Amino acid sequence: MPHPTGIRRRRTPLRHVLWAMLAACTLADCGSGVAAFRLLLEVRVAAQANQNSPIPVTLLAVYDRKLFERLSEMSAKQWYEQRDQLRRDHPGGDAFTEWEWEFVPGYTPPPAVVEIPRDAMALVFANYRSPGAHRVRLGPHQRIRIELRDEDFSVTTIDAIERDR
Repeated sequence: MPHPTGIRRRRTPLRHVLWAMLAACTLADCGSGVAAFRLLLEVRVAAQANQNSPIPVTLLAVYDRKLFERLSEMSAKQWYEQRDQLRRDHPGGDAFTEWEWEFVPGYTPPPAVVEIPRDAMALVFANYRSPGAHRVRLGPHQRIRIELRDEDFSVTTIDAIERDR
């Protein structure tokens, strides 16, 4: 029986190989082409942090060195004032990816896992009410703890904490 459109489809080995490659790329995320690492993020928030007010925190993975240097000179206040414009200037996530949270004083959230491309440079901003940069550059660590203290924050590798015990 002829095909209703008049076009006959042939099943060829090449066609099977192409479908298999497409399926494999979908499962393995071949489209990104960039390996990522998993960052385990623990957060501890002091009872009186940020004058007993919620603290917005942003983790940035930056893919452009010039943009990273520019962001590395910004305070958290400047980041939060300029981020909407930076998003418009760099649409589509090609220049940076961001993860945002807001933490309440005294709360200990469960650990989070964030996948960051290996070629990215990372920064954390915490929007405190007190004066200061409230910005930390991250190294290539896989487990970090962010301590949101009363007036500022710190980032420590969990491996270093466990080693000091």
